[in-house]
Amino acid sequence: MHLVESYRINGKVRQRTLLSLGRMEEGKLDELAQAIARHQNLLSALDVAKNISVDATYILGPLLVLRGLFDKLGIDEALERIERKHPKLELPFRDIVFALVAARLVRPSSKLAVYEQMLEQFYPDLRADNIDLHHVFRALDVLAAGKDDLETSLFVHGRDLFSRHVDVVLYDLTTLRFESTKETESLRRFGFSKEKRNDCTQVVLGLLVDPEGIPLGFEVYPGNTVEGKTLVDIVHKIREKYRVRRFIFVADRGLLSKANLESIRSVDGEFIVGMRIGNLAKKRPELYDRSLFHEVDDGLEIFETNFEQDRGIVTWSRERAARDEKLRTDIVDKLRTKLDGRKKVSAKTFVSNANYRYFLKGLDKGQTPVIDEAKVAEAAKKDGFFAIVTNVHHKSGTELFAQYKQLWHVEDVFGELKGTLKARPVFHWKDERIVGHLTMCFIALLCEAHIIRALRREGDAYKGRAVREKLLSSRQLSAVTVLRELAEVRAIPVVIGDERYWVRTDIRGHVAILFQRLRLCIPPRLLKRESVVAQGDRTPVSCENCSDL
Repeated sequence: MHLVESYRINGKVRQRTLLSLGRMEEGKLDELAQAIARHQNLLSALDVAKNISVDATYILGPLLVLRGLFDKLGIDEALERIERKHPKLELPFRDIVFALVAARLVRPSSKLAVYEQMLEQFYPDLRADNIDLHHVFRALDVLAAGKDDLETSLFVHGRDLFSRHVDVVLYDLTTLRFESTKETESLRRFGFSKEKRNDCTQVVLGLLVDPEGIPLGFEVYPGNTVEGKTLVDIVHKIREKYRVRRFIFVADRGLLSKANLESIRSVDGEFIVGMRIGNLAKKRPELYDRSLFHEVDDGLEIFETNFEQDRGIVTWSRERAARDEKLRTDIVDKLRTKLDGRKKVSAKTFVSNANYRYFLKGLDKGQTPVIDEAKVAEAAKKDGFFAIVTNVHHKSGTELFAQYKQLWHVEDVFGELKGTLKARPVFHWKDERIVGHLTMCFIALLCEAHIIRALRREGDAYKGRAVREKLLSSRQLSAVTVLRELAEVRAIPVVIGDERYWVRTDIRGHVAILFQRLRLCIPPRLLKRESVVAQGDRTPVSCENCSDL
């Protein structure tokens, strides 16, 4: 078998052998044809590649989800209402807020970094263009001025106030620091820091959350504000701002005082507040008498009594008892180790932590510290006990205790605010800028909470073992994982000749489930096609889109 070439000489066809391929055997001709075809495909690919250009990829997934949430949660509508109150506002207010929230979810950074770097990484059709840096800060000021209207609008959006008779409101406080020691006369003040950063000024943040972990609103107080002093203010704002017909206020024992409880009663509110029973039990030893308790669940016992005019629910749980025992044992073991290894102990400086000092005696000047075994035994008798005080009469003690335990949602939200969203340290000076920054973080927190809730809720149309396993794992997802997977959905501009084709990467796994749960339309693979007329100039060209995954 030979590879030959035909040619003409003086009008006559001649042939010459270019290559001898050996003897032709069965199947060899097919193999040769396949080899030639592969070589031709490679040549074709190389020829096409000469005209293809991919300069960068752009963030798409988080923007698509946020755009859907801004619409479904009423955020767009609320921002538009704020914008209408500033008719002379010559900047794309809603687009800037959207960009700041998106950047907070994708890669939290300063406003300057968002302006200089992040905006250029967003898919062009979903980003703010032609803005200056001062527009970003101006937008924060406008957002701060519209904070209360925004919260009210988001609270009532999609909510039937006539069908909902009771709203359970969870409340807790945290502190957010500044990288500064400069105080102001208003918000930036020194105070007790829950972040253990007493070297920095701070603000106190009070956060309202519903029992599903969805943020409802927040208030900002000066950094030196005592926790209990915020309760009177926040209770009146719940009634005035949200106008709920009836609410049950849930807070931890740091907010328990007669004045605080009376402030809730003054607006016909109901409360479930944690309380310390250590000192009270000296007058009422029955609070630690488990023979008076009745078992309501495996490992949970309840005793109900009265605390003045309110109900008192005292509980003992096996889980809490084990946790209290471990905590006490760890403290005492550390103290024994320190005492056994000492050369010379100064009673004054031996320990400073109040929880450690409780288990010692001999801390007066001139004495030698030793373990107070009586205090250790006394503490052991209190393992597993906890109490709440409430004026709610239409619920059982078990229900009330369960609602109090939902306060972990607030701690979880604080963790996301400080961790995933990096709301602190705060780098703003003016009060309105600080409030604007926290309002932007609140919107991001609200969107993140709905993303996580959508993935963790039960029930779905998907079938099949593999998909069911994926759904099960989605209920254990962290916000960091979800946002990272979302950010992997990119828009890619592919230039072929004088046309640019915008295509997206695959939407699959948890991201596909999220789109389905939020009832968001998955965009086509081919996002758009445009003509590249000149450098930096593009003219859109219509195309037929497909909406498959």
